Amino acid sequence: MKNLINSTSLVVLSFLMFIFSFSANAQNGSDTLVMMDGKERKGKVTAINDDEITFTFTGETLEYKIKRAKVNKIIFSSGRTQLISEKKIDKNTSELSKNTSNLTNRKGKMAVLPFKIITNMPSIDKEAIGRQIQTDCSNTIKGESPMIEIVDPRIVNTTLAKNNISVDQLEVMSPDELAILLGVEHVVFGSYDIENTGTRTSGSTVTSYKSKKDRDKKKGTAISSGNSTTSDTYDSKITMDIYNDEGSNIYSVSRKPFMSGLDKYHSTIKYLIKRAPFGRKHK
Repeated sequence: MKNLINSTSLVVLSFLMFIFSFSANAQNGSDTLVMMDGKERKGKVTAINDDEITFTFTGETLEYKIKRAKVNKIIFSSGRTQLISEKKIDKNTSELSKNTSNLTNRKGKMAVLPFKIITNMPSIDKEAIGRQIQTDCSNTIKGESPMIEIVDPRIVNTTLAKNNISVDQLEVMSPDELAILLGVEHVVFGSYDIENTGTRTSGSTVTSYKSKKDRDKKKGTAISSGNSTTSDTYDSKITMDIYNDEGSNIYSVSRKPFMSGLDKYHSTIKYLIKRAPFGRKHK
């Protein structure tokens, strides 16, 4: 009987020692903050609210307020994990990574970006004209260099819009980034600088003589009539730059249109395309 009591006491004592040991370890354990940049901070989480987490570092008593947006998750000393903020994958980075690994598919492809319109005429639709020239340039390259695969301008513009890239933002992006994003080997940048310089009046005057006898000018009466027209005058320039997917400029040129007018750019676009490295008149 005595041995039974001793055995029971020993079991109870061992159990209590295990409980106390577990409790002590739990109290001495640290919570871990896993930050959004992957770094870890050891200490004790004392409070969590909508915007901040109150945290004390191991060995310190001072409490710190840490923004929730900077914390990915908390691993408590008990082993429980609480997700605080999810890591977001940058769409641009994801798209770039996907296209970077596919160099073969980009070979021989070209994308024409919307042309930037620089003008002193606030009434014109710069976006519409820029896309119109973009389409005209794409079609001209197709006709002059059928060996090049031109990405449909609508697909180009949709891809740019999905990545929140405007025409003005194209200037601050590197050409190789845009080439990879659009999945092409070459990217065409362009601008159309057009300034309204005023108006011009032109016409002609015709003089006839009211005489029935031998058309005698001395005896006849002079009758003058004329027609005149007034038209706007423009100073304009087309600029074109072509880059490859390594960021190297392979063609840079600018030229004034052959005719003056808001929509007189087509012949100049064709002239420049013919003399590009892939054009029939390249030297």
